[in-house]
Amino acid sequence: MASVLLLHASTHGHTSKIAARIANALEREGITVDLRKAQRSEDPAPIGYDAVIVGASVHAGKHQKEVVEWASRHRTTLALHPSAFFSVCLTAADDTEESRLATRRYHDEFVEATGWTPDRAVTFAGALQYREYDFATRLVIRLMMHKGGHPTDTSRDHDFTDWDSVDEFAVDFAARLAGAGSRSA
Repeated sequence: MASVLLLHASTHGHTSKIAARIANALEREGITVDLRKAQRSEDPAPIGYDAVIVGASVHAGKHQKEVVEWASRHRTTLALHPSAFFSVCLTAADDTEESRLATRRYHDEFVEATGWTPDRAVTFAGALQYREYDFATRLVIRLMMHKGGHPTDTSRDHDFTDWDSVDEFAVDFAARLAGAGSRSA
């Protein structure tokens, strides 16, 4: 049975929800998943796994530092494994050329900062998690959303993630991993 390290960082919890969804889908495909949250106090090595998936969300135009530093430290080992990177970004909720360019730029900056080019990369739209934000963050986000014509109701969260796409990403990764295993046998 194949094993996957699924390492992620999540500021307000939505990326953790996406990572858990990916882990569940992979497990339904018969893959053992070690779901880990990136922390400075832990440094799981990818060498003991058959494949690696890394996820991070974008805040203020950057992915979480813990994931960037981890991927940079392990870039050589990551290059030896089937791998994928998923980015979670509210910008991806807008289906415009400008948003596609922005999400592509975030990915390119991640690759440049880490020196790691994953086999597969995808961006999922995130969520406005007003109920998770502190007062100052809620105010700033609400003003930004108002300017862009997006939801400003702070009494609830607004989820823009295409959960079917998350499932498809996981099933596709599992199929690629199975195909890679059968070729090496």
